[in-house]
Amino acid sequence: MSERATRARWHRLFALFASGFLCSAPAAAERARAEGVPVIDLRVGFSYSLGRDPSLATGSGQAGYVELAKGGVVGVLLPFPAHLDERPAEPPLGSYLPLRAALAASQRFTVDHCQRSTTEISAWLELEAPDELVREPTAVGLWAERGARVFAIASEHDNELTTAATGFAPGPVTGLTRAGRDVVSRILSVGGIVDVSGASELSIDEVVQLALKAKLPVIATHSNARALADQPRNLSDASLRAIARTGGLIGATAAHGLIAPGRSATLEHVVRQILYLVRVAGAEHVALGIGFESGAGPVRDFESARDFPRLARALRAAGLRSVDVQRVFHDNAWRVLCGGPRPRE
Repeated sequence: MSERATRARWHRLFALFASGFLCSAPAAAERARAEGVPVIDLRVGFSYSLGRDPSLATGSGQAGYVELAKGGVVGVLLPFPAHLDERPAEPPLGSYLPLRAALAASQRFTVDHCQRSTTEISAWLELEAPDELVREPTAVGLWAERGARVFAIASEHDNELTTAATGFAPGPVTGLTRAGRDVVSRILSVGGIVDVSGASELSIDEVVQLALKAKLPVIATHSNARALADQPRNLSDASLRAIARTGGLIGATAAHGLIAPGRSATLEHVVRQILYLVRVAGAEHVALGIGFESGAGPVRDFESARDFPRLARALRAAGLRSVDVQRVFHDNAWRVLCGGPRPRE
């Protein structure tokens, strides 16, 4: 064998060795996508796990960027409160700056990124600070400039924008307050997306009407169907269809109490929820808002982001078409977060 042929042979052997043993995180993500489906998750609570892992590599063990890569996750919506504690901040950035700093330091995320990439995870931001928006409604535009794509209006209890689905205040359940209508209109005027997770049904109806006029989608980032899990914070069939009319999304979740109240949740419960949401709202209006790092699980057989391929296989086995699995896992969220055309109704 000539020296040239020998050198070429050794190059081929080294390439095979490297491909088998020197696997990077992007390569792991590519393998996960090949056996599953690329994923965008509408609910990953890094803001709430920064104290455990400022590097974002492992988080709580559910969805650090190592687990995200193994599960084929290509995009995440990250909620953050304006304040993490009772101490006021000037300006009121709260967890915003620590979160942005952590995302930049990790070198694994690109914020507000709508160019498909095989090496980085796209990250979009959601402001969870209805009280802040009441105090300073004009801050909507400022938060949009800072990168907030989605704005949550509800909280666990009634607030100055809206009544909550689980509100315990005395008196009748109502919809948006006057301040709430003003803030929602401001959000829509800057092209923002309103998240109605946790809002009362009357409030959801009002937000839907305002969004239809603005021709913008409404989303419930982490809500399930009340017909399968009877919890007030889950959505009625009427609300599911109303959100769909805007071209919006319902993010199926594994958050505590919303997947199987009073029972031990399993992967099967997640599959049943997604199938029901697809049947009622349509496959073009269902996404994933699992709740990793911010209250998801424990769900047997679906414990972290690495299990997304397992969920995809279970959905196919349950009869969901591969094209609809792709929509639920990725395409619908990409369309809404990146301002794509509305689906045909």
